Amino acid sequence: MTRSALAVVLLVLLLAGCGGDSNSSEGSQTPTTACEPLSGATLGKKLSPPHRETMFLTDVEVDIEDCVERITFKFKESESGPGYDFSYQPPEVAKIQDGSGDPVAIAGADFLVVRMFPAMTAEIDGEDVNQTYTGPRNIPAPVEARMIREVAQTGDFEAQVTWAIGLDNPHPFTVTASNDELVVEISAVPVTS
Repeated sequence: MTRSALAVVLLVLLLAGCGGDSNSSEGSQTPTTACEPLSGATLGKKLSPPHRETMFLTDVEVDIEDCVERITFKFKESESGPGYDFSYQPPEVAKIQDGSGDPVAIAGADFLVVRMFPAMTAEIDGEDVNQTYTGPRNIPAPVEARMIREVAQTGDFEAQVTWAIGLDNPHPFTVTASNDELVVEISAVPVTS
């Protein structure tokens, strides 16, 4: 190979290395400026109306889209739907297990705590215990997540099921409840005044 051909090959390789990889996680992320604000999203507390029947958790799913990251809590169907209390809590509150007070390791810098009530992860009839939720207690964020770091169960005590959503920063969120689901959507677009 001639010197000039070698120089061209090295120059091409050098330029290719500087150009970046369009498949890298950094390059594939949609900037928040391309996202629309999520209607009704807030950083404030969200609380359901009281007086509901006990719901039984069956599944927890994490779904990632360009502008919204979603956690869906699924339940056995019930007329009233789940009762809930969503709020940002400091780590010293969010990372503590209900009942025992033991610390819980959860990735993230900020924590959106989800308390579902009355709710349980098992149906109890005398001595019979039927687990309705058998999934993991800690769900790492999918690799394409930009905001969610981890979703972790921190409580199943006295008809209250608690999960903490570890995030990179506080993000506005919405909550939607139905007869068998409780869905929190976390927005990549900050709240504007």
